[in-house]
Amino acid sequence: MSAFLVDVEHIDALLTAGLVYGRDRSPLTWYYPMPEGDQPEDLSVLAHQLTPASAGRVGAMLLAENVRSVNHAHQRDQWEPPYLFQELPGHPDPVVVLKAISCLQNQSCEHPGWPDSEAYAFLDALHRMTVTQLPGWRELSNSVWPIQDRLIFEQPRPA
Repeated sequence: MSAFLVDVEHIDALLTAGLVYGRDRSPLTWYYPMPEGDQPEDLSVLAHQLTPASAGRVGAMLLAENVRSVNHAHQRDQWEPPYLFQELPGHPDPVVVLKAISCLQNQSCEHPGWPDSEAYAFLDALHRMTVTQLPGWRELSNSVWPIQDRLIFEQPRPA
């Protein structure tokens, strides 16, 4: 598979979504690095949060991971371009954000360190947060855990 470098607008869109969605509830939080053996009793020592103050660092980290993948896939040795976060206007559409997450995951996974990277942990957390923004999610969040009705797909979704 071939990898390409995403545009800074792509990174800005992901960070904007994380910041906007985090304003509705609590800040986007991910845990890194995850220990290989026993987890520490206090996971807060591994917690990172997306805030307006951390967005630039997080964006640079995402871009660096993407460059690492492109370099590995194409046997290059390029540096990532400088990154400065600029929040995008409007309210992020969760379907667009999920596609953008998938795109960056696909463009960043070409090197062996990807599954253990902070970018992987961040995009996983953003994916989980974005799913909760899908239309109907909040209305169903308490009503369909767990599915016990074999006719669940034949019934109209509760309003």
